[in-house]
Amino acid sequence: MARIKPLNKADHRDLTLRLDPAFPHADKSHILPLTLHEVLQASRSYPVLFVKDSSTGQFNLVVLTGLRPGENLFAEMEAWGGAYIPRQVKDYPFVLIANPDNGDQAVVCIDEEAPGFAEPGGERLFTDGGDQTEFLQNRSKALLETERRMRGTGHLIDLLIEKQLLTPRRLTVQLSGEEPYDLTGFYVIDESRLNDLPDADFLELRRKALLPVIYALVVSTGMVQSLIHRKENR
Repeated sequence: MARIKPLNKADHRDLTLRLDPAFPHADKSHILPLTLHEVLQASRSYPVLFVKDSSTGQFNLVVLTGLRPGENLFAEMEAWGGAYIPRQVKDYPFVLIANPDNGDQAVVCIDEEAPGFAEPGGERLFTDGGDQTEFLQNRSKALLETERRMRGTGHLIDLLIEKQLLTPRRLTVQLSGEEPYDLTGFYVIDESRLNDLPDADFLELRRKALLPVIYALVVSTGMVQSLIHRKENR
């Protein structure tokens, strides 16, 4: 179970972290969050879809990594099995949490239960003098960049909603020797609505350099077949 704590030199001064290229923390996650800036690369390895939070109604951009809940077909024994590794997979065990005392600020936290902490050969987080090491500085910068990109992703989603371009989609899975079943709860770009957009709306997407991302999202739904092939050949 995760134990998220704000990172500080008083409690974590002697802590080290050994990174595992297999990213075992994600081995039970069949969907993983993604940012707008990752779509072009991620769409070559995974279906990139949208899911809707049932409690908030908010849409989120995700990659599909498994064909059932609790299954990640890219979590291999020695290294991640996909050509592209989502940023938030690589960011872990570091996370940004909103400062409860100041909503405009975020605090760098760690999951103290994460595998890799205090293992031999790990990277130090703080120097003997209590300063952040270059390793920790780089990880913190990566977190801030991911957060910035998540905000940009939110703007994309708002625009897709405004243009009524998101539609629910059932993804049918047919494994050899099994009855077909549907993956539900996902949303995709509605191709017919995209093609029927008024010229002004289409040009707006073009001006904002979003058309390559949108078309990559459309094509990536076909990667479900790649997941089926991967599962059947494990």
